[in-house]
Amino acid sequence: MGKLRELRKSNKLTIAQAAEKLKIPFETYRSYEIGRNQADYDTLIKLADFFGVSIDYLLGRQELSPEERAAGATNTKKISLTADEYEMLMVYRELGERFGKQAQKDYTTVGENMLKLK
Repeated sequence: MGKLRELRKSNKLTIAQAAEKLKIPFETYRSYEIGRNQADYDTLIKLADFFGVSIDYLLGRQELSPEERAAGATNTKKISLTADEYEMLMVYRELGERFGKQAQKDYTTVGENMLKLK
């Protein structure tokens, strides 16, 4: 359950704290987190309820967290952005907000034309 560690860390909990709050033995919880053992159905429900996610999310069947879905994100491939890439994305979005879709298309065209230069 690869998402378990991510959820625990995003809630600023240690393994011991999460295990204690869930009333699960430390080694049992740890074995779920590292993938050595799989939680049974009742424990999956307990984990999903505790972290406020679906069982599908816990099992990696959904790419997006509930917060991301609520914010309007769609199930697309997640990628990591560098600081420069993030800044370009923010410029692209602001262009759209201030000047419309055509400005965004022009921004993209400039980048594509730069790639054609030798």
